[in-house]
Amino acid sequence: MHTIAISNYKGGVGKTTTAVNLSSIFASQGMRVLLVDLGPQASATDFFGLYEDAESGSSVDLLYRDAPVSAAAHETGTANLWCVPSTIDLIDQNELMLREQRLRFALDDASDDFDVAVIDCSPTLKRLAFNAYVAAAADGMVVIPVKLDATVMRGTAFTVNAIRSISDALRIPVPEWKILRTCVPGRMTKSERIGAEVLDANFPGMQFRTVIHQSAKVGEGSWQWAPVVEFNPGSRPAKDYLALAEEVLHG
Repeated sequence: MHTIAISNYKGGVGKTTTAVNLSSIFASQGMRVLLVDLGPQASATDFFGLYEDAESGSSVDLLYRDAPVSAAAHETGTANLWCVPSTIDLIDQNELMLREQRLRFALDDASDDFDVAVIDCSPTLKRLAFNAYVAAAADGMVVIPVKLDATVMRGTAFTVNAIRSISDALRIPVPEWKILRTCVPGRMTKSERIGAEVLDANFPGMQFRTVIHQSAKVGEGSWQWAPVVEFNPGSRPAKDYLALAEEVLHG
């Protein structure tokens, strides 16, 4: 199973939008996809209307109660796509009781049932993110969405350091990671150009060729709880996500 974690410790950079769109694209291409929502705000869960279903199986059960993926995952209504939903109860769990490799073991046990796992990480709660990094270390990658604003380095550097730290602490390979520029306007402001220069200076060679362009269509799709690749497949960001999906899987 190819595991893709979407993570940045800064909020509002398009993590859930990226996770939902990539999952939908992979599913449309015939792959069996598992979307794991690790955010207490349950944004990916809400995209598929699964919040109520979380009572009968959720990421809390998967991580803290040793439930198998088969007991925590739900059909999304999209062919080939299942989701382990989240709930606000995730924030009340004792993180010290969470083993760093729990998610990896759960996904390993379900590897015959899915081709791709996409993990929508919380911007906080370190051990949840660490679980995602460990799961992605064997056969996958971490996608770090960023916006080109004045805080571009804050979440990015913290996320990269966290990925390296957990690998060092557990003596496992550092998962492959790449930075994804999101909400890129057609004409950048001076501030955004500076942000791009900062990324290029600090992370040369560690960015996707694909960028996700800014468009009102993404927001319109979110109001209808629909990925932009389904809501408006001819839009520029939909085409961007199609290119990103190809790059994620095949480089």
